[in-house]
Amino acid sequence: MTTKPTPALALACLLAIGLPWGSALAQNLSPTSPPAAQAAPHQVLHLSASAHTEVPQDWLVMTLAVQKEGLQAPAVQKQLNAVLSAALAMATPLAKPGALDVSTGEMDVSPRYGREGKINGWSGSAQLVLQGRDAVQIATLAARLQELTVAQIDWQLSPEQKIAAESRIQAEAVSRFQSKAQALTQQFGFAAYTLREVRVNAQEAQEGSAMPRMAMAQMAAAPAPTPTLAGKSRVVVNISGSIVLR
Repeated sequence: MTTKPTPALALACLLAIGLPWGSALAQNLSPTSPPAAQAAPHQVLHLSASAHTEVPQDWLVMTLAVQKEGLQAPAVQKQLNAVLSAALAMATPLAKPGALDVSTGEMDVSPRYGREGKINGWSGSAQLVLQGRDAVQIATLAARLQELTVAQIDWQLSPEQKIAAESRIQAEAVSRFQSKAQALTQQFGFAAYTLREVRVNAQEAQEGSAMPRMAMAQMAAAPAPTPTLAGKSRVVVNISGSIVLR
């Protein structure tokens, strides 16, 4: 004769084998209860769009440098400091915010090794950076600083010019993203979409430059102002993200 287990006996068995008695009893006592409803799957689509414009470069960055060598590191550094101090004394009074900004750049003093791998001296370099919108004044001042040589020239967009360009094309990039999202939604057979996430990125790419980076020896002892010619920068606004088709 088969004996039907009592609820107390069923609970004791569940506790003995370490099962969660609440859920197990619910399953045993309610075998006909419907399963939990599953969340509807989301159709996520990733896409991107961009807009760009070309803007004349209006910000010149001219890097001047000096190199010194010696048997002792402190002596080399002292020479570099003397050259920079003299250059700053001449350049700082001529500085005008936005037109001509003066700042120091990198300074480095490193050992020089001989054939046997032993240190036989020290070499060092230091930089002075002239930048701004007044290209004529920057080039003229650089020519006056005869102890320094032109190491690099870069044309860029001023912060104000870059922000203005980004503002002009940002709305265009957003419109392209929205149009693309709407077209893809219809092409995939859905009625509408909702925005899931979006990222906006702006960048500047130089289309042309006045002068590439060159060795200091090529520019040494330039008696006249270095010629400069601004190019154009391409400002690009990229919008990428994902949408949920519904």
